[in-house]
Amino acid sequence: MTKAEKGKDMFRSSYNCAQSVAVQFAADAGFDENTVCKMACAFGAGGGRKQYTCGAVTGALLAISMLKGRGLGGVKSGQDEAYAFARELIDRFEATFGTVQCRTLVDDADLLTSEGQARFRDERLGEKCSTYVAESICILEEILAR
Repeated sequence: MTKAEKGKDMFRSSYNCAQSVAVQFAADAGFDENTVCKMACAFGAGGGRKQYTCGAVTGALLAISMLKGRGLGGVKSGQDEAYAFARELIDRFEATFGTVQCRTLVDDADLLTSEGQARFRDERLGEKCSTYVAESICILEEILAR
């Protein structure tokens, strides 16, 4: 099973979009999945359901940080490389879906309200989100492969 398929399955089993992306890269970065899942938790639904940047994108940004980020005492070029990967990921996601804004990606369903959450469920908008999860993973894998 591919990382994209695992990410979709994880999202469909009640984990949020950010968790579903970031966890797929935990082992590659030398982290355990449980820790990464916890680290990504608040990023879901655009950040605590505030619906800013899509959690699938922020989960991929967290994965970039785990894999390419600058640690304490690290050289500045590590930060620059992580930023370059982040820009490419965001640019490619936007080119595919038109935006990285969660609220726009889920057809303006307000996830902070019970009505918006009901609409999200009733209209099966989560299926769109599972696509965003899979695509974020695929984009990141392509970037990392170079």
